[in-house]
Amino acid sequence: MQRGPCGISEFGRGHAALLAPLSPFLRHPRKGHVMPAVLVLLLSGTWLLSGALVTGTDPLIVAVGRTAVCCAVLTAVAASTVDGRADLRRAAARPGTAWLLGLLGFAGYAAGTLLAIPRIGTSLTNLVVALMPCASVAVGTLFFAERSGPRKAAGAVLACAAAAGYAALGADADDADGVGLLLVAAATVAFAVYGFLYRERLSGLPPLAVLPVLLAAATCLLLPMALPALIAHPPTPAATGGIVVLGAAVYAPAYLVQHRLILVRGPVFTAAVQLAVPFTVRLGDWALDTAPAPSPAELLLLAVCCGGIALVTVQPQARLAAAE
Repeated sequence: MQRGPCGISEFGRGHAALLAPLSPFLRHPRKGHVMPAVLVLLLSGTWLLSGALVTGTDPLIVAVGRTAVCCAVLTAVAASTVDGRADLRRAAARPGTAWLLGLLGFAGYAAGTLLAIPRIGTSLTNLVVALMPCASVAVGTLFFAERSGPRKAAGAVLACAAAAGYAALGADADDADGVGLLLVAAATVAFAVYGFLYRERLSGLPPLAVLPVLLAAATCLLLPMALPALIAHPPTPAATGGIVVLGAAVYAPAYLVQHRLILVRGPVFTAAVQLAVPFTVRLGDWALDTAPAPSPAELLLLAVCCGGIALVTVQPQARLAAAE
């Protein structure tokens, strides 16, 4: 079996059918900043579409639906080649890891964030999620022997302070409550832990083989939680179509890009890239006329937050040249 960097299988014809627009960046992730930019755009799309769907559909229905659809699409693509089927079998041979990571990175994360959106709004939910770099620095230092120097620590503190100020402004939610903030905070920490465990335990397998197994476990975990809502208030045909588009066309490529970045650049960098998402989501909300124009104070705090995360993620030129 031919493999590229990080033990990742070469894409076959079935892979190209799904990821043709992204394949140059997935094969050469170190070239520039294109892949992080693609990830930001895809994640912004997931938040905007998820926010629209949960206004008329139970959040847990959206969570289990998008997870199941994404699982089906990625499974079909992975199973379209001999190498893909072999990698799927290898990933499925680790059930304990699959269930744990399915809970931390998908079921728990999806439930926490989607249940938070109706309570505190899309932008505020996404802002708390954008603090994941700070959570990743803390989790890596405490549990995974990851060293964080003064530069990273200062950046994390600056980003947290700016984000707290942004949250205090209310962002797009006048009725923000403690339960919603607690839900999204728990989801954020869970995904921070997930990033390190994924890199530690499954780095030898391509994301396209790992993700279907983890998403299958997450679907099984989410289904019992969503079943009462599915029976009592089934989604409309329009909502069902939106969930299919969300899972197949947005989440599937987003997950692949995200997990490739985790393997190549690490969990902290990947999490930090996502700080650009609140800017995009906030502007998207404004463009869709679902929120007023950002105030100068919001823009200032978001810029300061972005500067803090840059301290966490941007390597000095000398160190970057040495890494290359």
